[in-house]
Amino acid sequence: MLEKLSIKYLIRAHMVVGLFCIFLFYISSFFGTITFFLPYLNQWEFPSKHIEKSLDYSFNIDNKLDEIINKYKLDIKNIEILPPSFKDSRISISSKNQSTIFLNPNTNQELDTFYEYSNISEFINEIHFGENIPIIGTFLMGLASTAIIFLILTGIILFISNKKKIKEKKTPKKIWFNWHKKISLIIIPFLLIFVITGAFIGLMLNTSNIFSLSVSQYKESNLRKLVAPIIFKQKENLPSSQINSEMLALSLLYKTAKENYKNLEIRKINIYNYKKENSQIVFSGYLNNNRALSGNINRVDITLNSINAQVLSKTNLDQTHGIKQSLSAFYFLHFLPDETIGIRILFSIFGILLIASLAFGYLLWAEKKLNSVKDYMFSAFMNKFALLVIVGVLPACSLLFVLHWIIPFEIIDRDIWIKGLFYTFLCLSFCYILYESQILKIIKVLLFITGIFLFIAVFLHGYKTNIYIWNSFEQNLMVIFYVDLVLLLISFLSFFFSKKISNKGILNRFDYKRNLDVK
Repeated sequence: MLEKLSIKYLIRAHMVVGLFCIFLFYISSFFGTITFFLPYLNQWEFPSKHIEKSLDYSFNIDNKLDEIINKYKLDIKNIEILPPSFKDSRISISSKNQSTIFLNPNTNQELDTFYEYSNISEFINEIHFGENIPIIGTFLMGLASTAIIFLILTGIILFISNKKKIKEKKTPKKIWFNWHKKISLIIIPFLLIFVITGAFIGLMLNTSNIFSLSVSQYKESNLRKLVAPIIFKQKENLPSSQINSEMLALSLLYKTAKENYKNLEIRKINIYNYKKENSQIVFSGYLNNNRALSGNINRVDITLNSINAQVLSKTNLDQTHGIKQSLSAFYFLHFLPDETIGIRILFSIFGILLIASLAFGYLLWAEKKLNSVKDYMFSAFMNKFALLVIVGVLPACSLLFVLHWIIPFEIIDRDIWIKGLFYTFLCLSFCYILYESQILKIIKVLLFITGIFLFIAVFLHGYKTNIYIWNSFEQNLMVIFYVDLVLLLISFLSFFFSKKISNKGILNRFDYKRNLDVK
């Protein structure tokens, strides 16, 4: 009797906590799945990144580097160069407190990036982390991740405790339950990785100012300012020198660094005291055989004498701080910073399964409330709101792709216009959902609008950049080609399902007026 009572309350706790966090975590998971492809989407939204990929850029920019330093008066104490990568096909050159100059690596031509802003990528990332909700957004997302850990544990307990196999009639409730259970069990390892790291980023780091104030005797609330000098200590600038000296070619120094650090994938180059007698060059990046522990937070490096290519120092992974290694692993598991398309596709499939599991979990709750006269108005409203979150987010997100190309790059506060129109569209969608009584009709309309927006976005991209999908294929701009292709495929699938969905289906049971008449 006690065991049955405990299971009953466990089911209720699972349901209540699930209902609390399902919408927040659905939004985070939906946009989080898109963030796996942000490096490629980012190239699609930046015209200056529409560059043919070369197998070997060689970094023959020595003469161009002299020209840029003199032209833009860069600080020669520390010049930073970012080589082309799968995230950014350009070469970037900068120094402290000065604007970054971008080059086409195939021609060394300077690129005009004055009006380029990463509106889509940044906004999608903001929504994923809850940063679009002022003050408490990131904390709420972290809290939802913590709640998901509770749901995983209670779900496993309920699965183990339900050992009896009773043949039940195939009802909608049984269908929702089976799909929710099966998908959830499949993705548990993936889910644990992201909710633990998400809770750490969203909850622990967001509340770290309390600990910072405590250990600093209320002098500093920013944790990074306290730990950075210890854990993230930067290389200091070299003593100034008045004696000029010619450097070896950057391509030769790059080759020497690769020869002396076999597994190093170079992601950043820092030249200290450019063309001075004590000049040094630092090549930093991640290890091909250990990307997790040598991520963005814990890069390894090799330092050479710029004049004669002598190896001055080399940082191995076992020499880095243990906390940096742990943080690097955490960030690697959540962001996959240095992983290319294969792993990202795999994780995105798990992400799609996760949002499907959350949707079936909500349908299971809605099914239980379907015949409740007492809770009917509340459950009917929740059904409408769930429809906005689960389906309405598709055309709203698709609208971002249209707005990015239709709103002029030169317009002031362009990002505010894009965000404002995004939220306006969501509000209008919710008004339509509240007005329309037929669930399937709403889904069909929203899918149709999604298809239209994505098709228009691909067309506008071609019109604005003069690189249509067939041009990107001909010019070997494969990242741009595949982004256009995927958007078109999603567009056609949206059109297909909007036409294929019948007006009579299992979701009709949630229609507002039909249920109201029964009451």
